Amino acid sequence: MPKFRCSTGRSRTGRTVYTQRDTHLPALAAFGATVNASGSVITVRGRSALAAADVAGEDIRAATALVIAALAAEGTSTIRGMYHLRRGYGSLLPKLAALGADLTINQE
Repeated sequence: MPKFRCSTGRSRTGRTVYTQRDTHLPALAAFGATVNASGSVITVRGRSALAAADVAGEDIRAATALVIAALAAEGTSTIRGMYHLRRGYGSLLPKLAALGADLTINQE
């Protein structure tokens, strides 16, 4: 599967409902992403490539973001906490595999 190049520049997103939903930021930083939170705003600075990481998803949104980061990263990543993703997006991983994503899924 071809690797993706991450966008350059800066993106900002605001959180208005659950302002503390940023548990995935340290894990994204482990991939090499430049991300930070200030109040209810998350800022992401683009870079050329992400590197493999061993991380854990703390909730459904975090696990999904980490899967996307792992697909874009160079190398093999391990993501723990995938039961969160299977709970709400159970068909996502098989669909990604059908599209050519190289995934190994272990039950937790």
